[in-house]
Order: sequence, then C-alpha cells, then structure tokens
Amino acid sequence: MKLKSLRSSCFQIITTVFLILIQTDIRAATITLSHPVPLQAETITHLEQTDTTNANQWKLVVFGFTHCKDICPMSLANLSMLVKAAANEQIELNGVFVTVDPDRDTEEILSGYTKGFGDGITYLRFEGEELEHFKNAFQVEVIFYTKNAGNQTHYQVDHSTTAFLIDPTGKIRVIFDALKDAVDVARIFKDNKGLFKS
Repeated sequence: MKLKSLRSSCFQIITTVFLILIQTDIRAATITLSHPVPLQAETITHLEQTDTTNANQWKLVVFGFTHCKDICPMSLANLSMLVKAAANEQIELNGVFVTVDPDRDTEEILSGYTKGFGDGITYLRFEGEELEHFKNAFQVEVIFYTKNAGNQTHYQVDHSTTAFLIDPTGKIRVIFDALKDAVDVARIFKDNKGLFKS
C-alpha cells in the first residue's frame, strides 16, 4: 500500500511540474520518464477495451470533448499524425480520446468524431464516479463554465492538453503536451527505438 501511495505521489509531482511549465508559457517539455509510472489495474483494463486484438499495443491518451472548437481537434490531429509516425517505425500504437463531457458526448457522437481522425484513434466514455476515477489516475483537471440546471447544452469546458504515452504493460513512459510537443514525440519514435523494446 505504501508503494502504491509513493508511486501516486511521484506521478502527481511529475504532472504538477509539467503543468507549471506549460502555464508559465515556457516551451512545454516532453518528459520521458526514467522510472515509468504504473497505472492501476482498473485503468489498464479500461484502456485495453480500446483494442482487444493486440496485446503489444502502445497507447497515446488525451482528454477532451467533441464540442471543443479548436484545441481538441488539433490534439486529435496530432495524435493521428503520431499514430502514422509510429506505424512508419513499426511501433504498434493507437490513440485514445477520453471524453470529459459525457453528458453531450454520446457513444454515437464519439464514434463519428474519432473516425474523422483516422482508424488509429479510438475513444473512451465514462460517467460519474467512473470518469472521476479515470481522470484522477492521470491527474487531469476539468472545469465546466456556465453549466447549470438552466444550461445543459451551451457551456464551455476547460481541461489540460497533457497527453500520455503508455506501454503495453500499462506504464506511463512519456508525458507531453498534445498541442505543442507532437513533433518531439515523433522524434522519439525514430531516435529512441530502445524505449519500445523494453
């Protein structure tokens, strides 16, 4: 139990430092973790639902919502580019879009939305406590603006653009900004092939 708590604390510290770098508008740094952070079994099980055909699949996870006008489409376009870049290097990888807005993002909407970014992008949709647990596993913060009893459709959501590269065993290996650091991650696919054999 102490080890699990220590791992969670380390992950929180790494994520906090990463978010501070982004918020101060210093060029966001891609962080390749020298000590990969293992996800909890429940989180790994959820991620495995996105591809049941390949146990050796790496995953790129990003959070967002389909009503997002610019940030989420750019993040998903970058994920699509990274899926293709990985395939060029014979790295088996898929992108996973996790909605933070399940009230508006139905399964049907998510399916159509992610298909628009290519075959290598899938989605996950959770509600209530299950969504909270999944977000907490990645330390993702989400803020809803003007969502209330009188406004259930026209509200805005603010969330982190942090993305996570997860190995087939369910360990976070790289943390990066989905908007700013896609080129850096593509370079990792090409220049750090040892990472994908470990």
